[in-house]
Amino acid sequence: MATPGLMHARRFSNPLRLRLQVLFARAFEALADTYRVQATAFVLRLRGRMPVEEALERYFREVGVPHAMAPTVRARALIALAIAVPDLPEPDTRAAGSWTQLRPDQLIDALRRRAQTQDETSLDCRMAASVSDEAVAATHVAMALETVALLAEDLTADDAIMQYVRYFNLPSVEAQIIFRRALASWAERHTVRPAAEPAAAVCAAIPTLPFASRISLGLRVVG
Repeated sequence: MATPGLMHARRFSNPLRLRLQVLFARAFEALADTYRVQATAFVLRLRGRMPVEEALERYFREVGVPHAMAPTVRARALIALAIAVPDLPEPDTRAAGSWTQLRPDQLIDALRRRAQTQDETSLDCRMAASVSDEAVAATHVAMALETVALLAEDLTADDAIMQYVRYFNLPSVEAQIIFRRALASWAERHTVRPAAEPAAAVCAAIPTLPFASRISLGLRVVG
């Protein structure tokens, strides 16, 4: 997600524009808090494998935290980690310096174990990043639905969702996911009930009216 863009709200009244600005500010805070929760979980998942700072940098790369939120997310995540785990252990890297003293067979085994550890760490990073992406998407959908409710009298549901997507300048793939999920959730909440009376009128037999017989007109070719 890029930095929030300019609000396309010139068509709205001043009170509604202000309420929309407040809603988008709340969405920004909700997203920052979601990133903070997921960043904390990411670091805890990798504790003992890499230092805290390195784990946070890895999270920012894997997930793509928006630049505007990065300082806030980092500070909040560090505070949360300090409260949750005051003595967060750092990985032990002393064994790396003694590799030159290993026999060739021991060195090969050590390299294999290290490669396996790196593969497991990469998999853990991808899984944690996927969990984070889903949590962020859920937050986007929830705030997009609030946008639809706020603009219900001025815009259709799809236009209101696009208003939200454009404001946060979401990448095309992410924007499509948020748009479809939000529109589907709104459709589930607001199912269209079939109107009984118009349907009956359409299905009713067409009455026979006493029209006079149509006069047959011939067309004359002008040559």
